[in-house]
Amino acid sequence: MVFKFKKQVNLIIKDRLLRYIVSTNSTIESIVDSGEIILEPGLLEDGKLINDKSLQVVLEQLVKNKKWNNLPLSFCVPDSSVTIREQLVPKGLTKEEIKSYINMELEESIRLPFIDPIIDFVIIGEEKDQAKILLFAYPKQRVNEFLQIFQKSGLKPKVADLSSLSIYRLYYQLDLPEDNEHLLLVQWGKDASVLTAFNQNKPVFTRYIKSTLDRNSWSWSTADNDLLWTGDDEEISQLIEDQLVTIDRFMEFYQYSVMDGNEEISKILLTGDFPNLEQIELLLKDRFIVTIDSMKKMEDKLKHPAKYADAIGLAVKSKNK
Repeated sequence: MVFKFKKQVNLIIKDRLLRYIVSTNSTIESIVDSGEIILEPGLLEDGKLINDKSLQVVLEQLVKNKKWNNLPLSFCVPDSSVTIREQLVPKGLTKEEIKSYINMELEESIRLPFIDPIIDFVIIGEEKDQAKILLFAYPKQRVNEFLQIFQKSGLKPKVADLSSLSIYRLYYQLDLPEDNEHLLLVQWGKDASVLTAFNQNKPVFTRYIKSTLDRNSWSWSTADNDLLWTGDDEEISQLIEDQLVTIDRFMEFYQYSVMDGNEEISKILLTGDFPNLEQIELLLKDRFIVTIDSMKKMEDKLKHPAKYADAIGLAVKSKNK
């Protein structure tokens, strides 16, 4: 007897490309397809839709070619507008009451860098007569724009996630977290980098850093199946040095402002699609006296290049519910 399992599409949205994993269940072994689609300039910028019609055409063609029509879709929202913060709310409220309280306090005691957010939260502790929550927020309008394009393209969006949570989910499934570790996840990408601190398997603080490199100096190489840098190597070297300084400052802020000087980052996990991450890993080891790990070392377990870590994390999401 032959069983046919329904496929699921797991999609990562970048300014320059779409990266996907197709799976039949919530295991790495169930992945049946993967790939990247290069986007023309001007479709997205800093995660914002600039030309929705052109992006829809790209997706419609992809859905048609891959026979994805009516398949469920999980996707990561672009990182540029993600807000993660700790927030105090009245103690003793139900989850629905907490959500109502947050909505009521928006623009008053709870201020976000955008209006009309999609919000989610987890309760992480108590502080005197208040409950401490971890608040996740994202502009609703941007999510809705992507949802409309996905639906018009023939997909059925089911899950919207954050790339940092998706990668950490995979890290957790691979049984890599250590007891009481304070992890800094460094997503070093071509367009931007994202720094996220995790403690007790939860994100605590995050920062998005837009790349200063000339977007037009990246060119697609068919031979390498990747975007390659064609500009001045000195620009790359300067960017790397600037990023290392930013990571150092992030770690100091986490230690003294977030953890009140009581705790510090104990491990850095490096991932992303930036070229020569192996060299960057060596620079991190020279610069910081903490454990340095990378998704690159785990490619045998992932069975895919490390740059697919966030998409694979989407695929294994249901296993960790």
